[in-house]
Amino acid sequence: MCLRTFFTLVFTISLAEATALGNIVKSIKRELSFGTILLLRNEKDADYCWTREDFPQDIPILNLNSNQSLYLKQIFNSEILAMVCQNRSEGDTMKTLYRNLQDIRYTPTIVMTRSDTNLSALFEDCRSHKVVKRRVIHILRYFEPQVRNMQGSPINVLPDNIMPRTVVYRDGQGRRQMTGYLAHLMRNFASTLNATMNICWEYVPEEEVTNKTTMVKLSNDGFVDFPLVITGPHDFLYKDIIVMESSSWFLILPTEANTPRARLFCRTEAYKLVPLLILLALVLSYAQRLEEGLGPSVSLGSVWEYVLHGVLAQPLSLPHGPSSRVIYIYGLLFFASMLTCSIFNVSLETWLVHPPVDRMILSFQDMLLEQRKILFYHPEYFAIQRIFGEERFENIRDIFEITNSSKHFQMMRSSLNQSYAYPITTTMWPLLQLGQSRLTRPIFRRSKEMIFNPLVLLSITLPKDSIYREAFTHFHLRTLNSGLYKLWFRRTFNELVELGMMSYQVDNSPQPYKDLVWGDFIFVWMLYVGGIFASLLVFLVEIFYFKWQRNTINN
Repeated sequence: MCLRTFFTLVFTISLAEATALGNIVKSIKRELSFGTILLLRNEKDADYCWTREDFPQDIPILNLNSNQSLYLKQIFNSEILAMVCQNRSEGDTMKTLYRNLQDIRYTPTIVMTRSDTNLSALFEDCRSHKVVKRRVIHILRYFEPQVRNMQGSPINVLPDNIMPRTVVYRDGQGRRQMTGYLAHLMRNFASTLNATMNICWEYVPEEEVTNKTTMVKLSNDGFVDFPLVITGPHDFLYKDIIVMESSSWFLILPTEANTPRARLFCRTEAYKLVPLLILLALVLSYAQRLEEGLGPSVSLGSVWEYVLHGVLAQPLSLPHGPSSRVIYIYGLLFFASMLTCSIFNVSLETWLVHPPVDRMILSFQDMLLEQRKILFYHPEYFAIQRIFGEERFENIRDIFEITNSSKHFQMMRSSLNQSYAYPITTTMWPLLQLGQSRLTRPIFRRSKEMIFNPLVLLSITLPKDSIYREAFTHFHLRTLNSGLYKLWFRRTFNELVELGMMSYQVDNSPQPYKDLVWGDFIFVWMLYVGGIFASLLVFLVEIFYFKWQRNTINN
């Protein structure tokens, strides 16, 4: 059973001591910072328990009777002091108190009752409604912190066995152990409260993920204080959730093959320069004909040779005594030559060292065309159906492969098996990136186009009216600000490597670097040989044309 101690304090004082109420309120004001006082009593009790003079004049007072209920959490802030007058046995004053303090049971509360009241029954009723009880007779401090020193009391936790949050394994002696960054978080949280972390092993499967329904039931029944499962805020109908981290849900897939070196020369797309060459040739031809006093005409002639040599950064002889406008056109030609050659050389040198991807997968339709598969754990499959919608999902259904084993799914993903692509969050992905840190080229990459949910607020869901909510919230914020949260996250990777559940990926290729070979220039050789044959063909055509023209003249 989990610890049955709760934040809210209930003080019982005899009605004979009611004259000291004003002094008690003043003492409590020095201890607590409350901005509102809730007064609750039976409507027949009138001014029997207190008067208006018992309370500070500068503090708002919410005066209710036992027949009035409000959900105060949505109306007021949490700095409320509740005072209850239970003078009569009839009525539902205490039940009304529980309804008014719904989801804010940590509210400091004073219960004033008759001296002949059965305090045991009252205390048991408070305990069953998650309200701490204590009788006030002689005390120096009214509201003592209830979870500052728990004197070794157990805090029951239930891991979900999902890497890297909580990972269950057996040590050398066969005993079950737990690691993961949430395990480190909970151990340190328990130590700050002088408590003991008790893992409910009887509900944790040996290798599979802990059933979420089981975790919810055990938490609602009070057997588990911390169900160590991080979910979206809307996954469970809980009021007490603590946002742990912001994340996103996306796809990682095997890195596509690089472009072969022989095809790098084709990727330069030099053919796109042809329109520029034609335009320069026309402009230069038109300018030179104007210089010679001729009319405008589309006649490239020898101008084409100037343009071709210029763009290819080859030497050429300028015409004698050109005008300033012709020199300006040649200047543009030389500038285009410098720019084109620089871009070509830089791109080619870069690609030879870091080859670009041959054909990148940018959508689920691309995966369908490439016959790639995405491995999904069965519970996540239905979430994907809701995200895509029925019509769109039917179009890409063939790329999904479902497994019912969480162990199989986590093993395939953590080992970066390249047979599948995998859904992942920004919680797990940094660990897989660390596993690829020793590779010259990662074998998996994150898709920036295929994102299932761009923003996921991952939260821990606590039992309703948990006494640990405030203390855990402050502790979590301190761990984030101090960097401990990131430290435990990085330590989890090293522990998983030691356990053999994760490893550094190793490049097993016999020769990661390969020198240039003749085959890498196949397209260059084809272009060169093709140019030679084209030149020979033109030369033969010119010879036959010359002979044909000479025979025509002789005849």
